[in-house]
Amino acid sequence: MEKLVFFPDEKIKDYYRLIAGIIYLIFFVPGIIVLPFYPAAGIIYLTPVIIVTLFTFYWISLFYKSLRYTVTDEHVIVNIGVWWKKETMVPMEMITNIDKTQNPFERRYGIGKIHAQTAGAGGPQAAKAEAVVLGIKNMDEIKNEIAIRAKKSKVSKKTRTEEEILTEILKVLKEILKK
Repeated sequence: MEKLVFFPDEKIKDYYRLIAGIIYLIFFVPGIIVLPFYPAAGIIYLTPVIIVTLFTFYWISLFYKSLRYTVTDEHVIVNIGVWWKKETMVPMEMITNIDKTQNPFERRYGIGKIHAQTAGAGGPQAAKAEAVVLGIKNMDEIKNEIAIRAKKSKVSKKTRTEEEILTEILKVLKEILKK
């Protein structure tokens, strides 16, 4: 199969703007209430709130541009990050669970998330997927594509010959004897 490269839908920017708008509205209310009675205090309070709000809306566009997803026969690859870039590669044969989620706000914009999890995650990572594909419209398509490739990867790994397995065991045993 060919490599599948895709990006989130542009609606993810609207989704994050809505969430940021709700959060910053909570911070604006006290400043608006204080402003008529104590104009200087209201301005001093509102100035950083406005600056942070404007910066957040600018950052959302940068964050959107940083998201890139790749699905190959061997891996699910998630690239993310504006200033601190992060690339997560999850091997197909390790994937044990693929979920799709959609909160009410994401549903409003017709986008959602795909979570690819492995059995190897433990500790604080156990509740969190190793690869999360954010802001996509065609969730079922992507989920099915990952599931098909993960299953195919596991089947091809299981079809090793007896001789290959014995050779690998012999190699490991020789390495142990050297130690």
